[in-house]
Amino acid sequence: GIGVWAGGIGPMPLVLDLVSRVDEQQKIPEARGRLTVDRWLRVAGAPGVFALGDCSFLADTPYPATAQVASQQGYYLGRLFNRGYDFGRDVPSGGGGDLAKPFQFLNLGVLAYTGQGKALAQIEAGKSKFEQTGTVGWVAWRAVYLSKQVSARNQFMVIFDWLKTYFFGRDLTRF
Repeated sequence: GIGVWAGGIGPMPLVLDLVSRVDEQQKIPEARGRLTVDRWLRVAGAPGVFALGDCSFLADTPYPATAQVASQQGYYLGRLFNRGYDFGRDVPSGGGGDLAKPFQFLNLGVLAYTGQGKALAQIEAGKSKFEQTGTVGWVAWRAVYLSKQVSARNQFMVIFDWLKTYFFGRDLTRF
């Protein structure tokens, strides 16, 4: 068979409005409606404004528009804010004079559920790489999904939902 997937993401009106109001944002057409940021996620031409995730574009190193990138960017910015870094300087610095390292994305891999108990899994850990498709990929996808839950209660609820769906089918009453 053949599988066709067309996923569209487009810029939010708020982001488009900011791009249109800040002159520096219009200098890089490759950004395509995203906010151009520096290596510390500061929006070019808008002091004190930060962007992360799908709405940001780092010209030096464009990152994929995935939750993995947004999560790492959020953690990075939160850490710098909590440590009181001064973002008014060319290179943000902390109270002790230490300079902030620029954001660096760590690709942990890609997981994609393809339906009917099958998935694609490409997981990277250091120099090791795990690539599987089909049922083995689906098991890896489920294992990673379960490990990302924030509590044992959430893990139990997810497992319960999976079992309920397995035995009784999907609940279509919510659609």
